[in-house]
Amino acid sequence: MTVISLAGVASYLPEKVVGNDFFTGGKESKHPMFKGAKTRHHVEDETAVDMIERATERLAKKLNLNLHEDVDLILTNVSCLDMPFTGCGASVAHRIGANPKFILDVQNSGCVSFVYMMEMAHSLMQTTGARSALICNVQNAAGRVFSHPDIRTKPQSAVPGDACGVGLLVVGGNSPIKSIKTANFGEYADDMQVVNEDGEKWWAPRKKPLYIDFTERKIGAIVSRGNKLVPEIIREACKEAEIGTDDIGCLITNQPNRIFIRNWREALCLPEEKQVHTYPEHGNTFGAAIPVSLERAIDQGVIKPGCHIALGGFSHAGDYAASAVIQWQAS
Repeated sequence: MTVISLAGVASYLPEKVVGNDFFTGGKESKHPMFKGAKTRHHVEDETAVDMIERATERLAKKLNLNLHEDVDLILTNVSCLDMPFTGCGASVAHRIGANPKFILDVQNSGCVSFVYMMEMAHSLMQTTGARSALICNVQNAAGRVFSHPDIRTKPQSAVPGDACGVGLLVVGGNSPIKSIKTANFGEYADDMQVVNEDGEKWWAPRKKPLYIDFTERKIGAIVSRGNKLVPEIIREACKEAEIGTDDIGCLITNQPNRIFIRNWREALCLPEEKQVHTYPEHGNTFGAAIPVSLERAIDQGVIKPGCHIALGGFSHAGDYAASAVIQWQAS
């Protein structure tokens, strides 16, 4: 099998920073699921394509890329599309001057979509002759949806933050992907709902805004499910990579809240210094959280040459879970 590496990651955060008073008038939610973030970023006028372009510019500078020649695949996942019916991959290719063989706009797997798209790109690179893949995650629902005056007083609205994270996979390289494990559980797909209080379908004209709804029963089930799924799939990825969980040098997960982040680390018996998280400053940045947190870990020197990085997480109400193991700068 061809060796494929994660060459690097880069991120972009919108300029606007929002504190908790914006949502609660100074009263933090009492529910532990919705606590812990001190600030988060919100998009204003920028589009998903703008965000990807800005993150990709940083990545190109880091890796000395010629975007016209060095990008064979583009994969995107955007939480709140700029335009219904179409993804943004073609616009991204045009904006950054790339000439990819394939463009895939992925509209599932949510908070763990970075790892899912790694798996898709990995498979395509094994079979199509493509030698590189640009993976793009945009979370932009915080400023577009959760900031609405009728929505922002709900406890879950303070959790999301907006961000973009991008990564480049290459054939060869010195940071090989040792394993990728993914799983889906369709029976949980309906446990998170988009609600329209007018009773209309989401696409119909309406007087009130849409929002994501969690009932107390669903929250309890999601907590239990998430606590189980993520350590399990990380252990599976470590087994396939032929390492033990004690060999993990850095743990990077999606960032739903501080409880999950702590529970996953403790379930894997890892010390705090082996985990990097961005939730307190950025909130839950959905699919962008893994590349954003990974960039922080690299920039802060947490990840050393030869270190095994474990990426992992779950999405929505637990209908997707995924993990990957990468040996950073192994040679």
